[in-house]
Amino acid sequence: MVYRLGVNCLNIGVSTGCFFPRQTDNALEAVALTGAKYTEIFFNTDSELDEEYVYKLKNIADANGIQVISVHPFTSAIETFMFWSKSDYKLADSIRYYEKYFRACQILGAKYVVIHGCYISSEYMSMKKYTDILNLLSRKAREYGVYIAQENVVKFKCGYIENLTELKHYADSDIKFVFDIKQAVRADQDIYSLIDLMGDRISHAHISDFNDSQNSLLPGQGLFDYSKMFEYISVKYNVKYALIEVYNENITEDYGLSQSLDLLKNIV
Repeated sequence: MVYRLGVNCLNIGVSTGCFFPRQTDNALEAVALTGAKYTEIFFNTDSELDEEYVYKLKNIADANGIQVISVHPFTSAIETFMFWSKSDYKLADSIRYYEKYFRACQILGAKYVVIHGCYISSEYMSMKKYTDILNLLSRKAREYGVYIAQENVVKFKCGYIENLTELKHYADSDIKFVFDIKQAVRADQDIYSLIDLMGDRISHAHISDFNDSQNSLLPGQGLFDYSKMFEYISVKYNVKYALIEVYNENITEDYGLSQSLDLLKNIV
């Protein structure tokens, strides 16, 4: 039985990250072909942050009636070394570099820049110090009308409830959260405990499915109860966007994304 939450409670979309390693303009066109009207732009390289290219992405999005919710930096894997390296001048340069993403958000009409943060292995970095630096980045983002959105990612400090609890204690109120199902499963974190911790500061969710042996399946290919979670996040915490984000190797054909999108739309 399909459980319907009501019209427009939760908007379902598709991340361009599903189509990596395609160039991002091509990936956005592929998102359009799925029928999705909401997306997260996953930048792949520095040249894609040139304003001419970002305007090209905006034109594609506008032509297909797609709203860009967020952008995802290609530098996520090295944020530890950019922002949390104990080097003040490197920190200053890195914040300046991330202004490229903030400007891209302005052009695209996106509100959020997704952050992975500091590796869990960086034991010298306390959560207080971690958050102090994240607050600096957030304050620069706000100058552009953009929010920093901390994602739970398995190899990073904020993939775990105990660290996120500390972050929330020290963080500016402007810092948001991205909840990612597959990352919660990979980190063996309770999904609903994470959601409750992030609460009404969740900007959007990354949606995928899982079973006993795989954790990055297309929605509908695994065991997850979406109707329960969608009701929980949209009614309790007023979350407006859930974007399908799975690893490309788990997508056999582009039409599979369209099927998953239709499945989720029928729930909401």
